[in-house]
Amino acid sequence: MSDETKWGAWAVAFVWFTTHFGGGFASGRQLVDFYVQYGWYAVFTPFISVGIITLVLYCAWSFSVREKLYDYRSWSVAYFKPLGMLEPFFSAVIEVMYLIILLLATGVAFATGGTLLAQQFSALSYNAATVGLAALIFALTIWGAETVRKAATVMAILIISGMLVIYVSNLAVNFPTLLAVVKSLPSSNGGFWAAMWQSVKYAGLQCSLIGAYTAVADALQTQSDVRKAAFSGFIVNAGVMALATTGVLTHYPAILDEETPITYITQHGGGGNMGVALVSMIILLAVVSTGVGLIYGGARRISARWMKHTGALNSRKMDIISSAVYVTASWCVASFGLILLISKGYTWIGYVSTPLVVVPIVLVAALRGRYAHAVTTKPAKASE
Repeated sequence: MSDETKWGAWAVAFVWFTTHFGGGFASGRQLVDFYVQYGWYAVFTPFISVGIITLVLYCAWSFSVREKLYDYRSWSVAYFKPLGMLEPFFSAVIEVMYLIILLLATGVAFATGGTLLAQQFSALSYNAATVGLAALIFALTIWGAETVRKAATVMAILIISGMLVIYVSNLAVNFPTLLAVVKSLPSSNGGFWAAMWQSVKYAGLQCSLIGAYTAVADALQTQSDVRKAAFSGFIVNAGVMALATTGVLTHYPAILDEETPITYITQHGGGGNMGVALVSMIILLAVVSTGVGLIYGGARRISARWMKHTGALNSRKMDIISSAVYVTASWCVASFGLILLISKGYTWIGYVSTPLVVVPIVLVAALRGRYAHAVTTKPAKASE
């Protein structure tokens, strides 16, 4: 058994984590907007988000492995067939949503990473920094799914290690403050149902990345591997999210207006000087990991379509071309400085993805399961 097969479920889980862990998550701002602004509800609402994402990915991966479909276009066309005439609509939704989130999230990644590098190295301009990041992401995406999974595994271990240093030290110093926040009344900012709806929207936002997750599912050989990947992914994503969100909550409500909450945390008990260095490392890793996952998912879709229409046996050339196109387009988004538009775009994607991506995927999985149960339990005809 090769290492790729042996650790395939964990490798896929780490791709999920590193694609999910973008610049907004790394900075802590996304955690404030979706969870911490509602007060101590943030202790449990991240688990709701990750639970929904896990269910959706389990449905998607199960179908990918069973049908051997890994590019999101082929996957979506086949997956939504039980919906009949609605199949083209939902397949188109997957396509459009993925392209939007690819450009927006990777554009944010370039902009965030470029700004950070330009601040850290005075001799490096913003444009030069973003070009360097673009070249690195391009290099990692053109070598295929195995390289993406290996890179994601390394980056995930480094990110998790850095997060543990920052947030565990923060909790150790500020734990009494956290207890005081939890004992206080929850925020009046919309109340319980607003907090719940925001956590559902976050799940919808992440599920719009479905193409990045199916693209690396070829490491899963069996349904047992799918279950392991889903379980491992839940543990990693929910665990890190809960730790980070609780750490940010420790500084509630002062932290609500901070543009980069993780920097505030390092200044108030989150790792000291080491924490400052770790923040830079974590944000850069988040930038690269998100860009690699999303661009590889888009490139795989184009390569699969090209091979199908041309009959080519090798997609290497098309992998390079499509990756270059996506990297360039995302770089242009960052270069125009559309960060405000992008941040609003995340909220819009969360609204749209919940009814048009999350619900249909779970519904179709339920329909397939019901049909399979009916077939297996149908009594056999009596012999003539």
